[in-house]
Amino acid sequence: MTVAILSLGASITSITPRGAGHSMVLGLPDEGYGAANRSYLGASVGRYANRIAAGRFDLGGRSFSLPVNDGPNHLHGGPGGFSSRNWSTVEATASRLVLALTSEDGDEGYPGTLRATATFTVFDGDTLEIAYQAVTDRPTVANLTSHLYFNLSGGGDILDHVLSVAAGHYLPVGPTTLPTGEIAAVGGRPFDFRNGRRLAARPPGLDHNFCLASHRSTDLRPAARLEADRSGWAVELTTTEPGLQVYDGHKFDGSQRDATGRPLETLAGLALEPQIWPDAPNRPGFPSALLLPGETYCAVSRYRFIDRS
Repeated sequence: MTVAILSLGASITSITPRGAGHSMVLGLPDEGYGAANRSYLGASVGRYANRIAAGRFDLGGRSFSLPVNDGPNHLHGGPGGFSSRNWSTVEATASRLVLALTSEDGDEGYPGTLRATATFTVFDGDTLEIAYQAVTDRPTVANLTSHLYFNLSGGGDILDHVLSVAAGHYLPVGPTTLPTGEIAAVGGRPFDFRNGRRLAARPPGLDHNFCLASHRSTDLRPAARLEADRSGWAVELTTTEPGLQVYDGHKFDGSQRDATGRPLETLAGLALEPQIWPDAPNRPGFPSALLLPGETYCAVSRYRFIDRS
């Protein structure tokens, strides 16, 4: 298996398992990454992945203001978030890459200097592990994820893909895609992916957090499986994270082109983003995103690719 990664945004540009004739994820021309990567294809996003309401949260008796870049909300660390930065290389071998980034105190409004690493490791069995670690010198919030868009057929839309998600609850959202605060059961709703659902039958405008657990785990646990009829390929995702944001790519409009020059049309790829739940810094009932000095943030996800043909 080969995995191509840019230091710009710590971005995965392609994942090609053994025997596959195409990448399993959407990619861009190299010049399309960093600040130009407005859809976050393959990028490492932070300091806080997903949305924070009105770009504000309170911590330690102080209120912190963040730039809003998604309607009225703060998204994926803001316009100068980790996906736009050039990470430094710490280690590079045939099967492992370690990148590092320092986010200074006050960066995009966040408190504390955060020192983060992203470690990408390829294992036997067509498996990729992505591990994020971070430490801080002041209380802060941290939530990093890899924003991979999967298309296991290598082109076309993802409507024939079958998605399974190991979650009995999800977060309903309001008009700005921010969670309402309700934690709703998936049973009897089109958000029930527990036994697999073809994406042609997904709820429209799918961009929701699925609640895998109430807290981060130190062990990997099943999160999702995606399989494509056309290609016969599947991917299984396990993660330590308590949430999985599932986004169907309905905002792609053809204005971006992939690495082969093809326009990225609506539903070109499915984003599966393991992470803490959105707006957790403002929701005491959600899993905590608090990171304190002396602690180490650690989020690990594994992607195993399977040839079913």
